[in-house]
Amino acid sequence: MLTFNGIKRVLLISLKFIYNFQQTLLLSILPVLVLILSSSNAQAYGEAKSLDKGWQYHWGDSSFNSDGVPEWTIKNSDQTGWKNIDFPSNPPNRYGQKNVWYRTTLPNNIWRDPVIYIFSVDLITEVYIEGRKIYQYGSFDKYGQGRFEGWPWHMISLPNDFAGKEIYFRVFSSASDIGLWGEVKLMERIDQILYILNNSLKDIVVSGLSLLISLLALIFAFFNTNRQTYFLIFFFTLSSSVMLFAQSQAKQLLFNAPLVWDHIAATTYFVLPIIMALLFKSWYQWRFTKLIQAIWKFHVVFLVLAIGGSIAGFVELSTMYLMFDLLLMVSLIVLFMIALIEYKVVEKDVKIMIFSFAVFSLFLLIDMGVAHNILPWTRIPIALGLLLFSFTLVVVSLHHFSVVQIELKELNVSLEKKVEDRTQELKRLAGIDSLTELMNRRAFYTESNHIFNSSKRHKHDMSVLVLDIDYFKVFNDSFGHAIGDEVIVALANCIKNVCREIDLAARFGGEEFVVLLEDTDKKGAMIFAERLRQAISEIEIQNVDKKVTASIGVSYLNQGTENINELIVRADKAMYIAKNNGRNNCQFG
Repeated sequence: MLTFNGIKRVLLISLKFIYNFQQTLLLSILPVLVLILSSSNAQAYGEAKSLDKGWQYHWGDSSFNSDGVPEWTIKNSDQTGWKNIDFPSNPPNRYGQKNVWYRTTLPNNIWRDPVIYIFSVDLITEVYIEGRKIYQYGSFDKYGQGRFEGWPWHMISLPNDFAGKEIYFRVFSSASDIGLWGEVKLMERIDQILYILNNSLKDIVVSGLSLLISLLALIFAFFNTNRQTYFLIFFFTLSSSVMLFAQSQAKQLLFNAPLVWDHIAATTYFVLPIIMALLFKSWYQWRFTKLIQAIWKFHVVFLVLAIGGSIAGFVELSTMYLMFDLLLMVSLIVLFMIALIEYKVVEKDVKIMIFSFAVFSLFLLIDMGVAHNILPWTRIPIALGLLLFSFTLVVVSLHHFSVVQIELKELNVSLEKKVEDRTQELKRLAGIDSLTELMNRRAFYTESNHIFNSSKRHKHDMSVLVLDIDYFKVFNDSFGHAIGDEVIVALANCIKNVCREIDLAARFGGEEFVVLLEDTDKKGAMIFAERLRQAISEIEIQNVDKKVTASIGVSYLNQGTENINELIVRADKAMYIAKNNGRNNCQFG
């Protein structure tokens, strides 16, 4: 049994691990975030278009001419054998064939950096336009066959003159499915990255929560008598966390090794029924205990043979999923029937766990149906089912340990308070305004003095804006200080959105803000000020019918300017001129 100090030490180590993991993940995806931010103001081009109609397929493989060009991709080639299909996946009359070609005509539109996004391909593919190979995933041998190399999403770059041309997909698959799978879209490159991140967000969040639950379960396993249950919860939630992240599309942005990720995902997926059966066994003294033992032992054997055989090269991982899903379906049904037989006599806690098990099993069965084309393709929120099941396990397991829960809650509050105090101290030392998270006056003067001296020495342009919220006192007096703070924060966010990365923005005090525009002349500063003024006037505060506006003064660095404070004073005077001219306007001083 661990002492309180021991529990505290374990908690601190765990929280430190989570923090380090979070920082590592953030640094890994930082290049993607920079790309998104740098493209956020780019001109909008063609909207994403689903390519889910107007396809044709041709069983078999094309011969190649002396230049290595597939005959079927040549415009004047024999067109017999091509048949219409809505979506390029699993055409009829396969009869054991492993090669198929698909083609469609690409639409016309204006694109800046066009790509074709494919959710997945079974199993490997080459892509051609006008006989020229533009993309390849996997390696085809001289017989037109190859090996499974993972199920990544695909981003196929298109030539600038692709519009109206036919695109051809050469596909090989030894699996039960053959062709493109899920979604096929024509879109901008940056839009695809955003689409990937958006679709992965839920899985990543649930993965992080599952990881946290697993660490907490591991901690409780060391100081509770019912260690087996907590260890099982730890292994289940840890496997779930890894599986969700390994199956998310974002993992490819972090580390582009599809086959490695697929082996990780498969391993954690194949482990789930083992842990589920062991958990099931620990809930109650079932009459069919031997049957439950047989289920998890059988899945252990399957896991070793499937993953071990795939790594050794004896079997292809892609062929294992159909067999596993059939076994998993039978196992889930058997476990549910066992629970149903004794449902009336089990305790309330066990009934709750059986219910959550049934919901999660339903998610799994629907996901299987989609994966094997029994049901129409859609994104199944299996992450939510996993989270529900994991959360139920933890809550029910902790039900009888209220004293420990209170101690952990108090410890957690203490740790959060220390983190919050330290964060506030760091913000103060760094010169950050706590309300708006902009620079404060002191930090602004420190940074702006360096830029001023450099700009004056190298004769670079530089401008300063001073802005003040119009009738700010009315917001405080009429709606309360909380609304006043909300107005200040909204305006600060507006400044952040309009400013460039090289610009300095600070809250000077109260409702007054200052912005330094590096490498910006008088004309550019006035354009920026007007754009900022317009953006501020579009701010909407919930349940407040008064419009938010600001008066803005602008000054420009000239040869007679002695210091940064002189620029601020001139801009401040111009701001008061704007106030006197009816407010909600920009003036130069």
